[in-house]
Amino acid sequence: MDQAERDVILMIADISGYTKFLVANRMELAHAQVIINELTKTIIHEVQIPLEVSKLEGDAVFFFAVKDGDSSRWEQTRRQIGRKLLLFFERFSDKLYELKESNTCGCNACSHVDALNLKIIVHSGRALFYRLDRFAELSGIDVIIVHRLLKNTLKSDRYILMTEQAARDIPIPQNLTIKKHREEYETIGTINSSIIYPHIADDYFHNYSSLSIKAKYMMKKMLTPVLVKMKLVKFPAFTNLPDVTP
Repeated sequence: MDQAERDVILMIADISGYTKFLVANRMELAHAQVIINELTKTIIHEVQIPLEVSKLEGDAVFFFAVKDGDSSRWEQTRRQIGRKLLLFFERFSDKLYELKESNTCGCNACSHVDALNLKIIVHSGRALFYRLDRFAELSGIDVIIVHRLLKNTLKSDRYILMTEQAARDIPIPQNLTIKKHREEYETIGTINSSIIYPHIADDYFHNYSSLSIKAKYMMKKMLTPVLVKMKLVKFPAFTNLPDVTP
């Protein structure tokens, strides 16, 4: 079992409302899980170098970036990570919009994909990298902290929580709303952080999805009934969804 301790940035992208969504739609569990899978794949697709996926954790993706000793390369890396924070929200929102607009299934799960959202936890510290059998793992107090921060006192289901340590490493775009926050945990103590609320209106399908995605599906929604009536196209279906007809 090889071991090495490294300086890292740790990040968890968590799908808000996951448990409630699956429980509320247990009769359409197959569709609900496919929707969650599609959103998770969207998050993973954006996790490119310098970020690496550590593991999938049900409703969340845990990933990390190792701090490079080269100062110029690390400067570039940390700015890349800062830009990705907002990109995760944009791509997630685009996928939600796509799932809702391209899906003709009327089941409860498919009709309520907009109940899902995204929150991101970011922490900076050290982690022990080790291999156990075929599995690569990370451990250490900072790995515990980033996971513990998923259970916090915030009422919102859409935010970036960035600890003080992470804020020193990752530049925060100036046009964002930032609020100071603190959490208290037994054995860990006080964790000071910044809460970043991306500029997304409540109806984010119409206010945050990229213009190209909105235009594409708005046009599709307008033209499809006409084309179907003229028998030029078949009514579209989200073909990834399995049949849940009893």
